[in-house]
Amino acid sequence: MYLNFNNRKIQISLLLLISCVLSYATSVDDLISQYEKSSYTTKINAVSLKKYDIKDKALKNGDRNEITVTSDDNYTLHGKANGLTIENNVKYGMFYYRNGYNFTNREVTQNRIGISKNLNDYFGYSDNNYNKKTNEISRNIQKITNETTKNSEIRDLIDLYKNYKNKQKEIEQEVLTVDDTKKDYAVQAKKYELGTATQYDFELAKTEYENSQLKYENLGRELKILAEQFGIYNVTLPEKEKLEDLKKVELQKDDFYALRLSEAETIELNTKLNNEQLKKETIDYKYPKLVGDIGYSLKDHSVVIGLAVSKTFKRYNDTIEDLKNEADKLQLQYEQKKNELMSNVGQQMITYTTYQTNELTAENTMKIKKKEYEIYAKKYELGLDTYSNYVEKRNNYKKAVMDYEIAKNELAAFTKKIKYYK
Repeated sequence: MYLNFNNRKIQISLLLLISCVLSYATSVDDLISQYEKSSYTTKINAVSLKKYDIKDKALKNGDRNEITVTSDDNYTLHGKANGLTIENNVKYGMFYYRNGYNFTNREVTQNRIGISKNLNDYFGYSDNNYNKKTNEISRNIQKITNETTKNSEIRDLIDLYKNYKNKQKEIEQEVLTVDDTKKDYAVQAKKYELGTATQYDFELAKTEYENSQLKYENLGRELKILAEQFGIYNVTLPEKEKLEDLKKVELQKDDFYALRLSEAETIELNTKLNNEQLKKETIDYKYPKLVGDIGYSLKDHSVVIGLAVSKTFKRYNDTIEDLKNEADKLQLQYEQKKNELMSNVGQQMITYTTYQTNELTAENTMKIKKKEYEIYAKKYELGLDTYSNYVEKRNNYKKAVMDYEIAKNELAAFTKKIKYYK
């Protein structure tokens, strides 16, 4: 097949496509998205919530979720039931079947079907409703725990990304340093051979070149170790595409006031859980337990109606008092956490302005060091200053470049991490 690329529009479109492909880079947001989909923490969080779904499914069936079978064997020496007897009971929900048999007399002692129900469920606070509510509250507490763990790891992932980019920049700078010191070493070696350079300058140039090579090699090893650490979060770095530079986000006041303390929300939910427990305990203690029973005896062909009443009295109900005390403690803890939230907002704002200031001062310092380096480079070239002074100014400038890069990335990383402080 022959393709004609003479059409101007086709050529431009093709160039734009190639440009997009070549300029594509993986961003920190791409890695965060990958983490949220495939990290072990994401999978563990999903599994930790599943237990509440399992319990909820059982609770939806209520007392119809299980069939209870009991069998009681007795041997007596006196009375009408003298000898070996067996009592069997099968219960499903409110329905039951009871059967009794005396093996000595070969007589059916009981053969009954019926309904038995806790009447408190109709006018009180049923166990099943209580369990449903507390299960839902516990699920929400677990969600906050999961989110806190996830957000903490995402912040760590952003920091790792930042450190990786810093190391890459350091390697780029060291490549330039290796090239510069190599040239200097060649020049000083030639001068020293001709007798126009001191032995000190020659050895200084040689040392600078050797050190830059060693540093470059070590930086490569450090970068490799940082790359391996991404595996902790179950994300992989791209093999061909480069990692995009960290880009700062301009934060507004609302971004800080939107922050919340997960601990405060957890305390709030624990308060709800405690209130449900207190409500259940109070109702159970206040009202007697009533169990209604209506059955039909297949043996006697008669209807049997019964009502069981039970009530516990305590001189001092420590359970209820303990729950009330816990409610007071949780309220105090909640107020404390709310104050911490306001303090945290102010602290985060200060941190933000500090990183902004660090970036600006680092940029200004870099510009000054660059001018200083250029002046000394020219003076050295004209023979008006020493080689050692020139090297010192060059190293100061390269350090200032890295300081600026680090300050830039610190600010950018902070603006990325802010929404994960929850």
